[in-house]
Amino acid sequence: MAKRFAITIARTLGSDGGEIARRVAQQLNIRFIDKELLSIASSESGISEALFNVMDEKLNRRIFRQSTAAYRGEVYTPGHEDFLSNKNLFEYQSKVLRDIYNQGEPFIVVGRAGSFILDEFPNVVKVNVVASEQYCVENIMDRNCISESEAKKLIAKTNKYRYDFFKYFTGKEWGNPLNYDLCLNSSTLGIENCVQLIVESVKAKGLL
Repeated sequence: MAKRFAITIARTLGSDGGEIARRVAQQLNIRFIDKELLSIASSESGISEALFNVMDEKLNRRIFRQSTAAYRGEVYTPGHEDFLSNKNLFEYQSKVLRDIYNQGEPFIVVGRAGSFILDEFPNVVKVNVVASEQYCVENIMDRNCISESEAKKLIAKTNKYRYDFFKYFTGKEWGNPLNYDLCLNSSTLGIENCVQLIVESVKAKGLL
């Protein structure tokens, strides 16, 4: 019987972390989770998926200047004054991800603070994918059909948001290598080598 395990992928914008995760999922024949998590959380909570998307992509940065509110593992139910709060939306996402792990099906998750949410579980390989500025800028220019200056602004804005989001909801530093088992530079290693290194890390932990 296949072992229960999960792989979490944190990534800077333009580093191809999402593509690497998809290829790992295909090679290992495991479930790939990205924005699907928001849909599941919406279904379980009864809260509009649009609200989860707003929190995921457009949360007002002013809240990040407030005190850090780390994940507690509890959710508020309908009727509670904080049921629709950003904190509770994050808690629901976290609960869904932990429930998926407990169901026993191996999976890989992109973003969603997965490295923090699943940190206490065994059999989790936590990966951070980064790349050089030039590599990321060229990727985003091609992907979004925008200028170099626009790509640089988008990358800086998105990475800052991810850093602040992670810090606010977890109390930890998003880019700290100590939060991960494996840190990869896709601009020097290439996508396929990154895929193979992740697969080998899963094997090294005795999970395959």
